[in-house]
Amino acid sequence: MKEPKSEFGRELRKLRLEGKIRYSQSQLAKLADVTASYISQLETQERIPKPRVIRRLSIHLGVTPNHLFSKCGMVEMDLASTLANNRDEVRRKMPDLPEEQLEELASYLTYLEFKASAL
Repeated sequence: MKEPKSEFGRELRKLRLEGKIRYSQSQLAKLADVTASYISQLETQERIPKPRVIRRLSIHLGVTPNHLFSKCGMVEMDLASTLANNRDEVRRKMPDLPEEQLEELASYLTYLEFKASAL
């Protein structure tokens, strides 16, 4: 059964063929630890990728995971980046939080993301 259409397949193919490093489906599949037929199914919109595959693909295609997540209608829980980009908001909501604890929070969020990506 086909999944709802998204821009992911088109973007994946474009990045694979037009990126700084050009890959065949087989080459990219090997790097992402999937099969070439899986890459083909992603490009033809027959499958929606799992989050861990998106993360692996992004590394080799030279884009952020969030770029690829957005192309398939997903949002990645990138908490450490959110915290880093919204320090003023955190400061406003938690004005008494010492800088050291803010850094600990950022480190802990990075740890949680790493742990989740290993699943």
